[in-house]
Amino acid sequence: MSEGRREQEGRDPLLRRILTGAAGALLFPLLAILLSFAIGAVIVLATGNNPVAAYVALFNGALGDPSAVGRTLLNATPLIFTGLAVAVAFRAGLFNIGGEGQLFIGAVTAAWLGVSLGFLGPLAIPVVLAACVITGFLWGSVPGMLKAYFGAHEVITTIMLNFVAINFAYYLAQNPLRQEGPIPGTETVDLAARIPAISFALGRANYGFFVALLAAVAVYLLLWRTRRGFEIRAVGLSPGAANYAGMRLGLNTILALAIGGSLAGLGGGVEVLGTYGNMDVPFVANLGFNGIGVALLGRNHPAGVVLGALLFGGLYAGAQEMQFATDVPLQLATVLLAIILLLVTATKLVEFIVGKRARALASGAGTRLERGLGS
Repeated sequence: MSEGRREQEGRDPLLRRILTGAAGALLFPLLAILLSFAIGAVIVLATGNNPVAAYVALFNGALGDPSAVGRTLLNATPLIFTGLAVAVAFRAGLFNIGGEGQLFIGAVTAAWLGVSLGFLGPLAIPVVLAACVITGFLWGSVPGMLKAYFGAHEVITTIMLNFVAINFAYYLAQNPLRQEGPIPGTETVDLAARIPAISFALGRANYGFFVALLAAVAVYLLLWRTRRGFEIRAVGLSPGAANYAGMRLGLNTILALAIGGSLAGLGGGVEVLGTYGNMDVPFVANLGFNGIGVALLGRNHPAGVVLGALLFGGLYAGAQEMQFATDVPLQLATVLLAIILLLVTATKLVEFIVGKRARALASGAGTRLERGLGS
């Protein structure tokens, strides 16, 4: 047997394992999506509309032309950041529900520094985004320290800090940072200091989407290719064993929530510099909470978070076209997302539908994802 043929045969099993693992890992989410659309079709029929026409309009609104693709990317961008913020904390055994407030902290930071440093032009963009990362990191470290040193549950503290962050950001936007005019909000960042649009007829979609993709890659490298990421995951899998091995539980708890805060804060900065140009009152809502659903759908893996965010973004973009073309209520997209998340977490239902063999395939793929895509 030639050397080249042996190398080819060595690569084939690896490729087969990767494809099999990906198929198994995607089995539960894909089945949940298909079942949710079937249930959605029944709901559409109950409203007196044609489900085929509704879903065609939904698809067209999400991917039917470049402008629709642009809306999907625009909707997905902040959800990638907030989904990653949840996923990193979850890997450490923590539940970060503070993505909403962390995003607002990043947004008000970008609104303030974007105007103040607008004279720098494009050079202001990395400076402002770096500041958003820092403020989000500091804000996320607060519930981490409360958890590590005082035993305060992160679910309670992150929920409470959402209200503090949102109202604090609104106070700044309506008082020291308020612009002149009838609409309360900050001044607009100079166009030269804004994240540019992608163009190619993609509408308002901007290069912030690629910043989100880079953040997902960075999270993957952190969690699966660094010692610190190994410790964070070990603390999440077995705190007792991690502590016995000499890993510092308190430090990794603080870092997991702080890193999540930095990601959500970066998402807020991208929203201001890329999408809106300032922070109006009220600002965007539920991006942090929807990030929880994105992380669950993506199984708390960066690649899955990106795919989940694109699905969420596509459904929100397509729902508007669906309502316009068929009179199906806009809220159907929210119903579909709720059913998807319900079915993703209902693993016994999936096992009942597809059988135990497929269940084992998905479980094995999940184990391989735990080791990283490169394994």
